[in-house]
Amino acid sequence: MEHESHHHHHPHGTGVRWLDITLAVAAAIVSLVSLWLGLHSAHSMEKLVAANSYPYLELMRSTSTMPSEEKKSFRRMVSYEMQNNGVGPARIEWVQFFFKGQPVADLSALAQACCAGAGGNFNGMNMRGGVDDSLVRPGGSLVMFSWPEPDESNPRFDTLHRQMKDITYSACYCSVFDECYVRKASGGKPQPVEQCTAPGVTFQPRTVQQG
Repeated sequence: MEHESHHHHHPHGTGVRWLDITLAVAAAIVSLVSLWLGLHSAHSMEKLVAANSYPYLELMRSTSTMPSEEKKSFRRMVSYEMQNNGVGPARIEWVQFFFKGQPVADLSALAQACCAGAGGNFNGMNMRGGVDDSLVRPGGSLVMFSWPEPDESNPRFDTLHRQMKDITYSACYCSVFDECYVRKASGGKPQPVEQCTAPGVTFQPRTVQQG
């Protein structure tokens, strides 16, 4: 009766106990280092991808003059816009405007706060609707509202232009990877946040009283 014999091949040691232990420890260390390098490389790649899609929002305010073809002269401009000077698109989550530190909900509230009692109207002002979820491409801008100086004298424009220093605004925006930042009117770099939790009063420049 024949018996099958199975031969198991085991790695052979050197026969020297301390050397075998040293080689085993060295192999374990090499494995751990390789794992760490792999994880570090993946993390570095994630950071590189995020850096290549980083939005950098600038809050712009313009009171400068612009040429007037009709009068062949210069006229003033009131303009508030957000400009993306980063390398990735910025998704606007919310914007907050303030007049002398107090938040205002829309242009009508801003007009009431800054220009109550002033004559004139807001004819000629260029406005956009809500800005929530608006996407600003790299190098692009989003105009909140702008108002070139009217051809006819307008006390309301004069009042708004004169008080632009008292009008500030902040914004929260996110990258395509949902990395979010708050840009404050006080200046400084955008501050990273976990998410863009909206404050109690956000600005929607969609309504304005013409009277």
